[in-house]
Amino acid sequence: MDHHYATSPHPRGREHSALLEILEKRPADFSAKRLTIPKARNLDETDVLGGSVLILITGRMTVYASTSKGIDVFVTDLQPGEIVGESGAFGNEGLSLLVRTTEESQAWAIDPRRFVTALMTHPDFAVCVTRAMCRRLCRINERLVDHVSLPMRERLRAELLRMAATESDGSLVINSMPTHEELALRIATQREAVTKELARLTRIGAVERRGRSIRIRCLPHFEA
Repeated sequence: MDHHYATSPHPRGREHSALLEILEKRPADFSAKRLTIPKARNLDETDVLGGSVLILITGRMTVYASTSKGIDVFVTDLQPGEIVGESGAFGNEGLSLLVRTTEESQAWAIDPRRFVTALMTHPDFAVCVTRAMCRRLCRINERLVDHVSLPMRERLRAELLRMAATESDGSLVINSMPTHEELALRIATQREAVTKELARLTRIGAVERRGRSIRIRCLPHFEA
């Protein structure tokens, strides 16, 4: 059976680094502070960093929303050059979000008022911020379509493709594989289901595990 995946892997191009280049060259223009945030740190509204707009430089961050029953719901991941906290900078106090570092990360932190002022006074910064927000929103939209239209197996494979980077030889690799529990949160399923499906993909030769990385070896088998 043929399956259509709304996403495909692609190399991280200049568009992803343009915002970081601006901040690296002109941090004083935005009163930006470079931070190192340890692994497994949770950042929310009560945290000292919670009021800042954060732009990820290196590492991994994931964004969750907590339900009234205390369940963490995966919202999105952040790629280098992407932003979290901009909604609060504009005074939007909607859904409470939790940002979690899944490995040691570096990020630029900008005061919310300074962030809004910079958007109005630095056009190049404003364009790069808008592009970064659009990239993140597109991934959220892709996952929403996946959740309502695909069974678990296809959701998992679409998520792995979304996370994969295309290397110079054309191979698809996820260099820092999330835990099975993290993957389950991303695709709204149980950890055991993720473990079982990854084992099946490995058994048929569709993927290959190497430490914390995973390589998609045979795309036809992977999509079968």
